[in-house]
Amino acid sequence: MTDSLSTADLVLASIAITMALAAFGAVATSLSVAVAMAAGSIPATGSIGYALFYNPPTDA
Repeated sequence: MTDSLSTADLVLASIAITMALAAFGAVATSLSVAVAMAAGSIPATGSIGYALFYNPPTDA
């Protein structure tokens, strides 16, 4: 097992971190949870787009 993180690992981590920050933003500010999650989903969607279209998975 290698100790380095792959691109897929980093993409999954960035999605989780983005949504966790959005949830924290909803709790820490006066934003509703729905608005905060909608705002957090935009960069999370960008991470998914990066993984699918810019740097797609390979069979290597």
